Amino acid sequence: ATHAHLSKKYGKWGRVLGTGAGGTVRLIRARTKAGGAVYAVKQFRPRRSGESEREYENKVRAEFCVGACLKHVNVIETVDIVCDHGHYYEVMEYAPYDLFSVVMSGRMLRPEIFCVFRQICNGVAYLHSLGLAHRDLKLDNCVMTQGDVVKLIDFGTAVVFAYPGTGTPNSSLPAAVTGYVIGSDPYLAPEVLGGGSYDPRKTDVWGVGVIFVCMVLRRFPWAVPDRERDNSFKAFIEA
Repeated sequence: ATHAHLSKKYGKWGRVLGTGAGGTVRLIRARTKAGGAVYAVKQFRPRRSGESEREYENKVRAEFCVGACLKHVNVIETVDIVCDHGHYYEVMEYAPYDLFSVVMSGRMLRPEIFCVFRQICNGVAYLHSLGLAHRDLKLDNCVMTQGDVVKLIDFGTAVVFAYPGTGTPNSSLPAAVTGYVIGSDPYLAPEVLGGGSYDPRKTDVWGVGVIFVCMVLRRFPWAVPDRERDNSFKAFIEA
């Protein structure tokens, strides 16, 4: 990370776009003299109690490194990584529309849904080609530009399942642990809830499938993929 005063380097802080477990994302706008460019800036979450400084820095570094190496039209671009008075920031390109709001507006025609779906698949295929799985694919983690280009965002839970360009499995990849679920309930693959090891590529594919169903139906097919807790999922399994 470069050490700099973020507002002096990039401009004036704007509204908050969203807050999650990994941190808060806000707009920042360059001054008119500097071109008036708009960026989305993620301030990484504070260090948790019981989390060592080294563990914290490793998590920050891992997420930033993932963002910095991704170069694809359907993946959000990381512009800069800045350390400002001990706080870490990731400066990214800004896409003004979140896909969840676009879908729930009810204005998407079927060909537009197919177009968006294809773009999401292209982005995920690119990640997998690098040996990287997202693990939290959902409508909320897809944004759109003014020109209707879809971008995948938020790689805080991404994992390297194979060494880039080789397909060789990453021997240090931990197996899924019972009770430690990564992802969002309606989009989870059943094997994630089941505990034990799983292929993160396949859970990404499942998540993309749920996204497609959500775009078509404008609602979730189930609340959680567990036949014991969700009657809709039980009906799906038994159909």
